[in-house]
Amino acid sequence: MNCSIVVPIYNDAMLADDFCREFEIVFQNYFNETNIKEEVELIFVNDGSTNDSITALKSIVKKYSFCKVIDLSRNFGQHIALTAGYANASGDYVGMLNVDMQEHPKEIVKFLDHFKNNPETDFVLGLRKYRKDNFINKITSRLFIKVMNKLTGDKTPLNSSTVRVMNRKFVNAYLSLNEKSRYLPGLENWLGFKHGYVEVEHTSRTSGKSSYNMRKRIKMAVNAILSFSDLPLRVAVSVGFVVALSGFFMTLFLLIQKLFLRNMQPGYTSTVSLIVFFAGFQIIVIGLASLYIGRILREVQNRPLFIINEKINF
Repeated sequence: MNCSIVVPIYNDAMLADDFCREFEIVFQNYFNETNIKEEVELIFVNDGSTNDSITALKSIVKKYSFCKVIDLSRNFGQHIALTAGYANASGDYVGMLNVDMQEHPKEIVKFLDHFKNNPETDFVLGLRKYRKDNFINKITSRLFIKVMNKLTGDKTPLNSSTVRVMNRKFVNAYLSLNEKSRYLPGLENWLGFKHGYVEVEHTSRTSGKSSYNMRKRIKMAVNAILSFSDLPLRVAVSVGFVVALSGFFMTLFLLIQKLFLRNMQPGYTSTVSLIVFFAGFQIIVIGLASLYIGRILREVQNRPLFIINEKINF
């Protein structure tokens, strides 16, 4: 098997037929073969879809012999679904695409050619020439990458795409990681190896609406920050030190004022303000620490990363 492409599915299997048709044409031309089954496999990972996506995927497998399906027992999240696909991929090169074809299957050819021309490369990431998306998504995406680079010391390009292709050595190293909370770009940077970059075209969705809403984006951002940086805890400690020092000087000032200047009656407003401020700060610090403790709990439980309900055409 030359190449394996993993495609996560969550309630959008209705796009899979058009995706497979385009995928087949691209690789028939690339390999100059009518039957591409021996050269490439397309692995759909159904990540606990709540609609009838699994039925649609089973029909796809009957129609396209190069397609395979992994049906997870529930929704584990996109990055875990991709990991399930990587773990079951047979190719010398393993990549990922989204079924919405905002990056067309033809873009994968550029990645394979890059590996041919640069055999020392282990991991190739796509860079968008431009992003056809709404203003909010563009801004939040760039802001998130900037913040993550600052927190982790990584140098992920601001125009990076979701498309990537890895060689077998890189995939095996990735699969050796055993943490439960996964943020793929962070893990890919942590692994090291030789990285390469390829420009890809980003287009509008063929149809439908992305299920990756703002709530999921925020959840992913929090997960990534907790997984790859303890900076929030260090900031909390620094702020706590500043607050404690300010409180000490304020107490000293009030004591001197009482003993040597004049005895002022305590003000209700200032007292309540201080209580609210310190109580709020303590709750924030405790909540922040609790997030890290919860992360530790999930790792200690050591549950399987994902549960497979069914594998089709493997």
